[in-house]
Amino acid sequence: MSDLAAPSQFRVLVGIDLTDRSRNAFSRAVDLARSRGAALTLLHVTSDALPPEVATAHDTFATDLLCDLVSKAQAEGVANATQVLVRGRGYETIIEQARKDNASLIVIGTHRPSSIIQDMLGTTADRVLRYGVFPLLQVRAKAGRAYNTILVAVDFSSASQKALELAVRLFPQARIVALTAYGSRRRSILGDDRQARDAVAETRRLALKGFLAEVAPSLGLAFDPNVTEIVPVAERGWAEDVILKYAEEHKPDLIVVGTYAHGGLQHAVLGSVAEWVLTQAPSDVLAVPPAA
Repeated sequence: MSDLAAPSQFRVLVGIDLTDRSRNAFSRAVDLARSRGAALTLLHVTSDALPPEVATAHDTFATDLLCDLVSKAQAEGVANATQVLVRGRGYETIIEQARKDNASLIVIGTHRPSSIIQDMLGTTADRVLRYGVFPLLQVRAKAGRAYNTILVAVDFSSASQKALELAVRLFPQARIVALTAYGSRRRSILGDDRQARDAVAETRRLALKGFLAEVAPSLGLAFDPNVTEIVPVAERGWAEDVILKYAEEHKPDLIVVGTYAHGGLQHAVLGSVAEWVLTQAPSDVLAVPPAA
């Protein structure tokens, strides 16, 4: 998503799985759709592995719930809210519906893996990111306020540039911390040389400021330095450690990470920084795939 859709074209797809976690995702999706004047689709996927009689009863319950949520969204100011109930597999159906809707953003609640195999192969969020091309917002808590403080992980790649651009476009009035990690706490050729470490840190901070200066022109009118505050921060350590430590200490409303195109079993087992953050972060997480 190099150019964010105009409000009238912006579309939010939220997955509803009948749990409290998806209700939190619903509340955030309503907030985002209302603030952008966007269309909102509420999607529930009934497992195609259910016996017919169970699936029918499940569909009846889900349909009633979706109707109630659509009415609630409309009452809260979302003019264009619709419901979709489909039988299939979770992540595949979410991606398919997002393509049909030309969705600008997918919103889902957190997921609790139920087995070691599921841990290895990934949650619904992991799979949507791995096989889809849509930004994915994973919501942990009910939307109590707007995303006013945002942490964007920066590694100077095109992926992190996309993540930063989307954060600014979606939340132009937020305070954004652009955080980059360098070196390693576990091993370092710098050892205990404090002067050398300080020099590396300063080099990294200067590089980060240069990166932000390069990104700014691509944002065009979306970026107003008088409205959006972008703060460069460089911290020493592994990226996963630095991101989570900063999040635990400063408690941003949202963490934004770019993802990379990978495939195969190796990626499924080893995961990535984005997948680690999705699993471990105490905040809501917006993950931005390379093709978004």
